[in-house]
Amino acid sequence: MDILARRLTIITLLMAIFAIMLAAAVETDYRRSTHNTTGKLVACMAPDMCRASL
Repeated sequence: MDILARRLTIITLLMAIFAIMLAAAVETDYRRSTHNTTGKLVACMAPDMCRASL
């Protein structure tokens, strides 16, 4: 019974590490895919700048 408990503990810890790494990868991909649009509203006050930013 001790061997089974030890194996399940190791498997659980490995699954937890995998879950944390997967969550970090998803968060990094989400941050990379978001676009920073805070400065574009100020640049589009003149019509010529709006065409350049598109």
